[in-house]
This record gives sequence, structure tokens and C-alpha cells, in this order.
Amino acid sequence: MAQFEIFVPATPPAQAADVVVLLEADSWLGALRAGVARIGGRHPANVLCDVRPGGVIHVTDPETGRAFRIQELPEAAVRPARTPPPGSPPPARPRRPARDEITEKLPLPGAARRGEPPPPRTPPPRRPPAPIGREPAPRSSSTDALLAGLARRAAALPGVAAEAGGGLGALLDLALELTGCEAGSVFLLRPGERELSFAVARGPAAGAILRRGVRVPVGAGVVGFCVQENVALAVSDVRQDPRFDDAVARAAGYEARSLLCTPIARGGRVLGAFEVMNKRGGELFDQQDVAVLALLADHAAARLGA
Repeated sequence: MAQFEIFVPATPPAQAADVVVLLEADSWLGALRAGVARIGGRHPANVLCDVRPGGVIHVTDPETGRAFRIQELPEAAVRPARTPPPGSPPPARPRRPARDEITEKLPLPGAARRGEPPPPRTPPPRRPPAPIGREPAPRSSSTDALLAGLARRAAALPGVAAEAGGGLGALLDLALELTGCEAGSVFLLRPGERELSFAVARGPAAGAILRRGVRVPVGAGVVGFCVQENVALAVSDVRQDPRFDDAVARAAGYEARSLLCTPIARGGRVLGAFEVMNKRGGELFDQQDVAVLALLADHAAARLGA
């Protein structure tokens, strides 16, 4: 288990002061889960995670604008101070110089000479803290128009009778087209099971994934986290985080650069998940991408739950 620090900047008037939470977790995803629960407030439905150099994670809830920073603490910062064993001699005191070793007594600075009050200390200039998270942006009319057109296209697709292709494959193709991603998958969670199975996969490693019958435990990697927490998660350049480990990319031998995952849920029950990865051009996933995948997941949920 590693130690993580979660910093939440003040957001007056709801939160008047900065908040710092220290906790243990097996990964930053676990720290995110525990941190949201510890800090309190509304559990976000989706979050945008930007991975910065050194494994620092900036997390933004685009619906509320709330942002916080997750950082793994170095081992030296959390290691308790060593105490000497019983019976150890006390540390030697520093030697005081003999009187005849002091050859000159330097005068005090002019303003601090005997009898004169010292000058007031000038505090160092206060540097503004670096911004955390992304600036909140209202949804544009172009995004609304795109989603309306997407809803019509999704409604005209065939049903989900044939899982290996069929309606789920067509929904995934729409997701890849509109998010501009190289690869993607649709996962299903069978009733009573704790592992996700692949229903459809697209991309360079799709054939290998389906042939191997890869299964992902709930809670493992990004998709397992999203299913367990019923939350959509967009992660930027995961290569900046040395602790990142995605079960899907690892099983397929495929390098993940960026990921967007959203659960497929209906009536409070999670049925599976959509995941797309590696947005072309190195761009970040944004709120429009999250909205696109959420709409397609809703269509999949309606068909799976029918």
C-alpha cells in the first residue's frame, strides 16, 4: 500500500479553506475512490483525470467544476523517524569553541545594534498556487446538436441479439467515430459474477483479446473501477504515471495512452461498460467525449435490459 495526499483547493462559499487528506491505497484509482468518500459531498457521475509528470493526478468533476489533486508521497515522507535502540549513548554535543579561539566579534547590522529596534521584516511575495483541474465550460449548442443527431443514429441501429457484432458493435463503432479513438471495447457483467467479459472489441489488438477470452475482475484497472463505482472516467496521458496499470491493455499487449470509460447501467444495476482508448492526435478527452459515450451506453443499457 502506498501513501497518497489529496489536496482540495478552497471553493468559497461552500468550502472556505483548502483541505488536505492523507490516506493509504494500492493505486491512485483507489486513492480517488477513498478520497471522494472521505472528503464528502456529491459523488461525481463522471470525472476527467489529467496525469501530470511525476504521477500527479488532477481530477475535475465537469458538472460542478470541483477539482482536486492526488499525489503519491515519497517513501521518505511517510517513513517514521528512527529511534535509537535502548542503551545507546546520547548523541555527542557540538564542541563549544574555547574563549581564546574567538578572535573577532563582528558588529551587529546598523538597524539591529543594541538599543535600536529591529526593522520590520518584509514577508516574501506570495506566489499564487498553480491551478488544479480544468476550467468549467458550459455545454455548447454544437455539442447539443451532435448528441441529438447521435441519438437518432443510435436509435436506428439493430438490436443486441448477436453480441459478437450486432447492435453493440455498431454502438462501439459510433463511439470510436465521434471520439476519434484508435480502439475500444464493450464489456458485459453477468448477474452474480464479479468479472467482466468482452462482448465486442475494435482496434489492433481486438482479435487477440477475443481469442484469449480475457476477463477483467470488477475493481481492476480503469474499466473495473468504473463498473465498481458506477462512474465515468477519462484519463489523459497515462504514460506519465509509473504506477498506472490497466488490465485490458496489459492483457492485450497494447500500449494505452489515454482512456475513456463509462458504465452501462439501468435501474441502479451495472450491466457492463464502454471503453475507448488512444484519442488520435494526442488530444485530451473532454466533456463532449464523455457525453457521447454516456449516450451510447444508455442505448446499450436499454437494449440489454429489454
